[in-house]
Amino acid sequence: MRVLVVGPASADRDALASHVRQEGYVVETAGSGSEALARLKAGPFDLVLLDVPLPDTEGPRFLEALRNDAELAPVPVIVVSAEDDVDVLAQCLESGADDYLPAVFRPAMLRARLSAALNKRRLRDAESLTREMDVARNIQRDFLPESLPLARGAQLEAALHPARQVSGDFYDAFLLPPSGTIVLVVGDVCDKGVGAALFMALFRSLIRASADPVGGGAIQMIGGRRTLVRQSLESATPADLLIRVAGFTNDYIARLHGRTNMFATVFLGALDPQSGQLDYVNAGHEPAIVIAPDGSMRELRPTGPALGLLPDAAFTAGEATLESGQGVFAFTDGLVEARSPTGEVFGAARLRDALRANNTSATTLVRGVLEALQAFTGEAEPHDDVTLLAASLTTG
Repeated sequence: MRVLVVGPASADRDALASHVRQEGYVVETAGSGSEALARLKAGPFDLVLLDVPLPDTEGPRFLEALRNDAELAPVPVIVVSAEDDVDVLAQCLESGADDYLPAVFRPAMLRARLSAALNKRRLRDAESLTREMDVARNIQRDFLPESLPLARGAQLEAALHPARQVSGDFYDAFLLPPSGTIVLVVGDVCDKGVGAALFMALFRSLIRASADPVGGGAIQMIGGRRTLVRQSLESATPADLLIRVAGFTNDYIARLHGRTNMFATVFLGALDPQSGQLDYVNAGHEPAIVIAPDGSMRELRPTGPALGLLPDAAFTAGEATLESGQGVFAFTDGLVEARSPTGEVFGAARLRDALRANNTSATTLVRGVLEALQAFTGEAEPHDDVTLLAASLTTG
């Protein structure tokens, strides 16, 4: 921890600095308020000790300048005051000082004052971080669909449970006009926390924008590279569209943000509720599961690598056919890798059991799996985000 001692050069200031060093702090000194401000701007300090033998008005002026600077304002200031400097001490406290220390003190008193001021700053920093994370969480929530699309003959349900305040997982579902095909998206950005959350927003936006059949355009090879061309995609088949979306998103991240080593595994599906045809591109993601009313299942395994790893990666589309009463269930690996309080993994077998036990609709699939997961994990701390997206064909 770095402490700046501010005051005219004197034996008293040097003695104060020496006492602070003995408490284990790195100490530097400044001879005036203006010099102190310059030092504070040049490098981070955790606390300031202000010696009031500065000219009477310089201490309050320094404090006012400090508190009016957004970058420096959080730095706590302790005024070191002789007992007869009551007026100057009062001015300093009114101008923003956090505490005071008598000019004559015992080491235990110095230790307590330093500790109290730094703890107060840590609390303020934590509260500020909490507010910022709340804002980030609300912004990220806006990147998820407010509601799932309504399509005749199909039902959709989704859930996202972040392990932290913000998530690297995402999902999306939207209709392609005029066919009414439903695009299903579940993604998982590598890593966790704020960095993953920022890339989650980028991946989701690229996928949605490049899948827009009117405004998104087509991806064509120009100069040996896939490029987004602004033209209608209404004539493209769902399989072609998914391949193009995966290719464009992959190349954008790999070329423009390759140095960050961020990538995402993504399941992309295009479901026609009328025919039951499901085209899909699985970019390195957990296999989505097609489940029939009798409990039989089929895995939709990867058809290409994760998005953002390498430019010009090849993607192919797979297909499945859903019949009335069948559903498709996509999820992120946080589900099967979730652990119980004893460290046991939830695993694929428990997931399949939960799907069979709740195989009546998209809603029951998602809610039933979440209930099984909660019963298994109990109070264990989540180690990864969990995202689920289900679509089922209705019988009526």
